[in-house]
Amino acid sequence: MYLVEPYPFKMETNQIQNLLDQVNALSDRYKKIDELTGENFNVFRILKIESSEVKMHSAFIAELLKPDGSHGQKNTFLKLFVNSFCFKGNLIDTEFCRVKVEENIGKISEDKTQGGRIDIVVTDTRNDHKIIIENKIYAGDQDYQLTRYHNYSENADIIYLTLDGKMPSEASKGKMEDGRHYKCYSYKDHILNWLELCRKEVAVYPVVREAITHYINLIKYLTNQTLNQNMENELSDLLKSNLEASFIIADNLDKACEKVSNSFGETIENSCANIGLNCSYGVALEKNYSGIWICRPEWKYLNIGIQFQSYDKDLIYGIIAKENPNEVIVPITVKDKIKALPNNLTKNNVWWAWYNRIEEPYNNWGKFQAWQAILDGRMKNYLMDRIEYLVKITKGLEL
Repeated sequence: MYLVEPYPFKMETNQIQNLLDQVNALSDRYKKIDELTGENFNVFRILKIESSEVKMHSAFIAELLKPDGSHGQKNTFLKLFVNSFCFKGNLIDTEFCRVKVEENIGKISEDKTQGGRIDIVVTDTRNDHKIIIENKIYAGDQDYQLTRYHNYSENADIIYLTLDGKMPSEASKGKMEDGRHYKCYSYKDHILNWLELCRKEVAVYPVVREAITHYINLIKYLTNQTLNQNMENELSDLLKSNLEASFIIADNLDKACEKVSNSFGETIENSCANIGLNCSYGVALEKNYSGIWICRPEWKYLNIGIQFQSYDKDLIYGIIAKENPNEVIVPITVKDKIKALPNNLTKNNVWWAWYNRIEEPYNNWGKFQAWQAILDGRMKNYLMDRIEYLVKITKGLEL
């Protein structure tokens, strides 16, 4: 009678294995389909601009919104956008709208409630109404950011746009209310729905239609949605018929990734030790701005850092202040020499004197491709190459 208990667990394990086998078979089948159809070919990912808010997402959306845009559809796309996103009831004459990316509204004031740059501003020049779009792919909020935009144009439709529709931080919105002063929208649902409507309007214009299709596929990639609708339907049916096993797998995926991450941390720490560097592996996927920190005892002010800018996404590397630069001042001569090093992005700041972005697939640990690179050793080789590069270009400099 005491042998009865293990059987349910054994049956459960068999059910889980059976589900995993079916999912793998489904994945393999659609990989072959993707190869035949070219479904995975995406110009934006090839150019490595898939997560660039300004150069990619703001620029593409703004171009579609422009009545005089190169798409040649006049105000068609803007009309669809106004109907889908504007919530204040303002009369917007789409024929008389001007669209601008990175609108400068003045220097940020000391109390941070005035000024800044707005990602996209649509201005109805006839009725003097504005649509303000705050575009967040992976970047975090700035203090009083939405408050500044509201102070700039109190009656504007302020659209807070993120991948998943998350709320802005308390520090950004202040006393502003969702649905009254601003409204949250997502790429995953709202932008995709709008793009589908836009694509229907240009069904007979292949160049514009396919450009929008590439962007739709990019958004699906960034929001972890299956590109192939047939695969999505088959997979959802398969999970539905194995719901308990599906939940068990989902509940334990984070733990499995944590174990892989911890093992990878030991590998990186040992690799750094082999070349005389101290390494502290602090990747915590459930926390924002976690990362890997590398230093030598003689470095007074700066470390080599590899840090996620948005939980498990948008990985960057560079030279970062050891302590809060607002409290411990890094000498100007030190900072200036670091900033002058090659390949430094122009958006370096008080924390990062030098930084650059980690390439796909290594930059996004929300995707299987990154974990595959961890397991087969490519992630270690890639990151160690970046670390050794920074050690080389800073040789002889005071850190």
